[in-house]
Amino acid sequence: MLTKIILTLLVIVGCFWFVSSKRGQNSQPLLVVASKKEQQRKEILRRATYLFMFIMVFAALVMIYFELSGNNATVTVHVINTQTGARSSYLARREDVQASSFITVEGRKVYVAGIERIEVEAPR
Repeated sequence: MLTKIILTLLVIVGCFWFVSSKRGQNSQPLLVVASKKEQQRKEILRRATYLFMFIMVFAALVMIYFELSGNNATVTVHVINTQTGARSSYLARREDVQASSFITVEGRKVYVAGIERIEVEAPR
């Protein structure tokens, strides 16, 4: 999870660095003069590139938001004994629920036996 966030932030910083380094370059005058139509194509391509980078950064931020908000949601965890059918319910954060254990909102760590199963009820 943390690796995804760091990688996304590195991509964002790389985009900003790329844009700022291109602006600071002094372009040497070329011997070939481009036509107006070719200049317009280059301008459209440049704007499309900036728009694409903006959309990618925005999408990354939205994905980070949904990832963080989903992991911090409080869910109801039901521990069910498959032999007796006994059911115990706990509240836990979604990121604290693993395959064989989870940590409740109160801070208790609950281990699940091999004959028990976990059901996670989505938040409402």
